[in-house]
Amino acid sequence: MAPPGSLHSLEHRIRRAHPLRPAMRHSLAGWERASAAEIARRQERRLRWLVRLAAARSPFYREWFGRSGVDPRSIRTLHDLRLLPLLQRSDLVERPEDFRVYPRRLMWAAHSSGTSGMAITTYRTPGSSAFELSILERQWSWFGVPAGSRRVILRGSDFAADQTGVPVKLVPGGRQLLVSSFHLTPESVPAVLDAIRTFRPHAVEGWPSSIALLAALLRDRGEAVSVRAVITSSEVMSPGQRELMSEVFAAPVIDHYGQTERVMMAGECNEGGFHVFPDYGITELLPVEGTQPQWEIVGTPLHNWGFPLFRYRTGDQVGPAANDSCTCGRAFDLIGPVDGRIEDAFTAADGRPLPLPATVIDDLAGAREVQIAQLAPGRFEIRIVPGARYDADATEARARRNLDRLFGPGQELRIRTLTAIPRPPSGKLKPAVVEGPPRRSARG
Repeated sequence: MAPPGSLHSLEHRIRRAHPLRPAMRHSLAGWERASAAEIARRQERRLRWLVRLAAARSPFYREWFGRSGVDPRSIRTLHDLRLLPLLQRSDLVERPEDFRVYPRRLMWAAHSSGTSGMAITTYRTPGSSAFELSILERQWSWFGVPAGSRRVILRGSDFAADQTGVPVKLVPGGRQLLVSSFHLTPESVPAVLDAIRTFRPHAVEGWPSSIALLAALLRDRGEAVSVRAVITSSEVMSPGQRELMSEVFAAPVIDHYGQTERVMMAGECNEGGFHVFPDYGITELLPVEGTQPQWEIVGTPLHNWGFPLFRYRTGDQVGPAANDSCTCGRAFDLIGPVDGRIEDAFTAADGRPLPLPATVIDDLAGAREVQIAQLAPGRFEIRIVPGARYDADATEARARRNLDRLFGPGQELRIRTLTAIPRPPSGKLKPAVVEGPPRRSARG
């Protein structure tokens, strides 16, 4: 069920119309009122069902349980979860199909290079997607954003490469106005602003870098748009970006954290706490050696029955929470700042800013590691370490299509195959880097 082309709009319509959405909202309200002990019991009940399903139908887990001698029925409590192996990102690079429980036609694929530069493929069910939307709508409701809200979306939106005129698109029936992150310029802002005001959104949602770019362009024109909330995810946000977005849109910023693998989710509440959402998944924090208290996030999702992952190491790290409890009164665990995805902003050949540029390489399947570098404005290099399923011709063709579709025509691209991509002193591979000197555009 992987919808081609218009994945975002089709997925959104499916998840909004899912017949179990009312039941999901009712269940989530119960989790919000539950005690810590009741939350643990609910998690364990779902865990038992999911482990037995995976042991029976997933080739990866069927093989693992048979080899390990662990009886799936022995996994009953949160403590028992530790009997299962930790999954690495490399497991999804090499064997993504072996985790599937449902036929591929009943799910859609998702791709990411994440924070590690290792391109992975995962699958998700329509029910999982609808549940995720319900989780997010619950969080947004804490800030007065209604269910079924009208939202301006800035998450890449490659549709604008295939049309002329205003870089916006209304999703039919989806109550969403897409604004292309890759086509925001001083010249396009008046038309974009008119479209947003006509749409009358409850919220602006997307990548912090894209929303902040729009906010800066509006501020430069002396304009502002009042909404109920600015909803952010996918990137680490700077204090300056948060302040700018809150000022221009006259609204609180609601951040949430997740991953393409959908193994755990966390987000801000109306009292300022950053909470783990326990109905979404089970979260473990593994100590990171050699750091002042810092933990790696490990997640076990409780919603994606078609693609079960247990104890998946995200590679993202988190610091300690400022407080042990939150004045909001919810029994959801608190975590500190997440060290997630940080990318350098790129510049197109015509001077346009290009936020979150690693989207160009997110779906390059078969690459063990991949990185895109800007050598100069409009001049880019994709570096690839091939994996077991690597097809050089198909990967190069896809990379060039992605670059043209997302960044626009007129860019220069070189593709290099390497045995390893050099790491910075931190040891963490960034999926997108700027290595050449910046060039000021004609717009100044």
